[in-house]
Amino acid sequence: MPKLKFTKEVIVDAAYDILKEEGFESISARKIAKKLNCSTAPIYFNFETVEKVKEEVINLCEKKLNNYLYGNYSQRQILNASIGFVIFAREEGELFKTIFLNITERFKKLYKETLDYLLTQESLLLSFPNLTFEEGKEIINKLWYFIFGYATLVCTSFSDEEKKALDEILAYTKNAVCELLKSDIKEISQKFTVKKGLIK
Repeated sequence: MPKLKFTKEVIVDAAYDILKEEGFESISARKIAKKLNCSTAPIYFNFETVEKVKEEVINLCEKKLNNYLYGNYSQRQILNASIGFVIFAREEGELFKTIFLNITERFKKLYKETLDYLLTQESLLLSFPNLTFEEGKEIINKLWYFIFGYATLVCTSFSDEEKKALDEILAYTKNAVCELLKSDIKEISQKFTVKKGLIK
């Protein structure tokens, strides 16, 4: 039996490319077919509807995000996820915008799951063993604004006025957690500068 040229994986990858180039709502059978230089027949042979393709694209997005969040950047679980989050914004800018900046109904669940992961009792206790759960949660809530803002700067262009306003927010939130995470912030900065080139 001849090997299928247009497998489900090939079709989902093409749809994912469309997401990065044009946005999630631009995914259609016609555009996938054009990307693969074929008719729409292979798409409907593998998937009942385009909605099924989109569901698989969301699953692929989740896997790609988790690869960064569960990377090996730091011994502290929270900081590990934070570093991965910024690297994700750097290397998968369009996907970051789709999930976290242009939040659609389809991606709200993935957005919430990312925040919930950072705030689980297990994650907090492993990252901050000397703090209570509530103290750790407060730190993460502050840290999240800093990390999210920095990640947004990494993948988005702003006007000078917008950059100034965001810099003030980042400075405030950074100072709020700097004393607790001083050594780790140095570690993060070194990793970004030397290994990932996030800071120029």
